[in-house]
Amino acid sequence: MRTRPAVDALPGERGPAGAPGRLAAVRATRLLDAAAEESFDRLTRIAQRLTGAPLAFMTVVDEARSFWLSSQGLPEGSPRQNTVEESFCQYVLRGDPLVLADVTADERTAANPSVEAMGVRAWAGFPVHTPDGQVLGSFCVVDTTVHPWTADDVQLLEELAAIASREVALRMATLEAEGARALAAAEAERARLLARISDLLTADLEPGDVWRALVALAVPDLGDLAYVSTVGPDGGLLPAAAEHRDAAQLPALQQWVHRAGRRTGEAAGPGHVALTGRVELIDLARAPGLTAAQREAVDLLSLRSALVAPVLSRGDVVAVLTIARVRGSAPYTELDRDLVDALMTRAGLVVEAARASFLDRTVSETMQRALLPVLLPQPDHLQLASRYSPAENTQLVGGDWYDAYLDTTGTTSLVVGDVAGHDITAAVTMGQLRTELRMAGLDGTVGPAGVLSTVDVACATFGQDVFATALVARVERFRPDQPARDRQLVWSSAGHPPPVLLHADGTVDVLTDRVGLPLGVDPSRSRPEHRHVLPANSTLLLYTDGLLEQQDVPGGDPRRPGGSGARDLDTGLRRLLDLLADCVGLDLEELCDRIVTELLPPGGAADDVALLAVRPFAEDRPRPPEAGPGTVP
Repeated sequence: MRTRPAVDALPGERGPAGAPGRLAAVRATRLLDAAAEESFDRLTRIAQRLTGAPLAFMTVVDEARSFWLSSQGLPEGSPRQNTVEESFCQYVLRGDPLVLADVTADERTAANPSVEAMGVRAWAGFPVHTPDGQVLGSFCVVDTTVHPWTADDVQLLEELAAIASREVALRMATLEAEGARALAAAEAERARLLARISDLLTADLEPGDVWRALVALAVPDLGDLAYVSTVGPDGGLLPAAAEHRDAAQLPALQQWVHRAGRRTGEAAGPGHVALTGRVELIDLARAPGLTAAQREAVDLLSLRSALVAPVLSRGDVVAVLTIARVRGSAPYTELDRDLVDALMTRAGLVVEAARASFLDRTVSETMQRALLPVLLPQPDHLQLASRYSPAENTQLVGGDWYDAYLDTTGTTSLVVGDVAGHDITAAVTMGQLRTELRMAGLDGTVGPAGVLSTVDVACATFGQDVFATALVARVERFRPDQPARDRQLVWSSAGHPPPVLLHADGTVDVLTDRVGLPLGVDPSRSRPEHRHVLPANSTLLLYTDGLLEQQDVPGGDPRRPGGSGARDLDTGLRRLLDLLADCVGLDLEELCDRIVTELLPPGGAADDVALLAVRPFAEDRPRPPEAGPGTVP
């Protein structure tokens, strides 16, 4: 871990905070009392998201106060500073980081006033430096509970602090360059390119999208052509994306990139940068030791010079970007190398975010689908159908589910639920609740309200932090010993959207009986239970609220929830009812397909959707083929 020169302190001054050399460097940055800057805000947002800390800061510290140039997690309108005595940044002003899982367990920090005033319990921070090596302040994350920071957290914070220091250096260079017209123009171009790649930090991109975005950024702003190769597990290179200023030349570039092979033994170029992790500037007219494939590219594509840069993620080279200029274009300079180096630093953060998002979504969706029933039960004279649709790509999947099973009495039980959140935790919680609801209702002696109450108590007893809606229902005969025509629906809702009943004549009922609180809110509250006739040949529909959520409702009031631009469940329910009334006579599977096709947008809904449909048939008539494979009591 790098250390910087210790700040100079004079006798009688308050430690490093009041050191004249450091204070002069701080004031020269003009960052004290500056407006929040997006470049620093992006870094603190990344630190907050990837470490899981509720608070993240980029600070500037003078002799009296710690000014929060960027902060994440504070309520709107909060102060933007505290005193040096209250600030944990004071502990890194000598140039060394401080990483504490529990600040109350360390004698240096246990008595800090912010432990009580701000609820600080865990702190991890690295110094941010000015170009001359003085400590400007800190880049830190804060938790209000004990937080054992991982090695990845520490490495990430060190890298982000280094990036913040480079941002400070860029700012200082810009200030010093004021008045120099040519240099100002170059810095403007630099800032524009940095801003363009920074915009990617807020985009929810898949890894492949990042590579295409990088070559689109490089051409034509930085070169006449560019291509990205990812680094395989064995260190070899795999073509990922390519771009050329001249569209007619793009096929030749793509063919050469694929023909050139894995190129692990190059003395210069992508194969070499994949090993060194450093940006290379190559004069292709004079560079010695080019491979035969590289010389072929120089001739085929009329190349003059190239910049080859690594894309780093958590210290590892995950890809290499090659940007080249053709003959007739100006050759690259050391300033170009520095610019590309800065771009690649930010590109690494984009890649890290994309890889984390892609992994999180893939694991969540795989877990969620694995926890849904593989096959629905098909009891005699009852037909069941289901659909599940994950959220659109800009969301992580979450905790929507459906379930259906036969209890020990042979009665069909139905469950549909929705756990708050869109991440792996929500999917895990969904799996736990699904199992608990099944176990609570398995013996068939407890009604739906009792099943929900049992799970409420289980959540409280086991300390599960749960907030979920759910609806549990049983489809029963009125007389267990006689064949049924109409059946009885017994149900209870824990804050869930109401069941919808489509009659054979096309009328539609919404079962708006009283609902209880969501699961995990108050286990002491009793839950209401309702009974309703389920006529033969009717269709019962249970669903999660993603089916109803609509955005940009025409004519809505943007000032109220559910207005234009917001989700309007009432409008979504009306659309569902209108659609069902038009679906009389459809097979149950066809009905479910039409609901999903007409109510969900082509790219996917804004939220996950779970749908469970049940159609009963009279038991005193021959069993329809679609109503189950066998006889169940």
